Amino acid sequence: MDTQAQEKLEKVLRGELRYTSGNLAFNILITKMQKKLQADPGGMDSCMNEIELFLAKYPIVAKVDLANIAAL
Repeated sequence: MDTQAQEKLEKVLRGELRYTSGNLAFNILITKMQKKLQADPGGMDSCMNEIELFLAKYPIVAKVDLANIAAL
């Protein structure tokens, strides 16, 4: 994941930016990570690792959604 996409994805997880994917599973993961961060604000690294694992399994989702997030 490039730096710009990662920074914007962190903002999405913190609720500073709004993003909705065309992929339901990715939307669910984002919501889950947002709730996890609300419960533990210091858990950004853990959330990003979980997202990285998901995107490694689904490279097409990664390609499309990371490009869209970087463009926010």
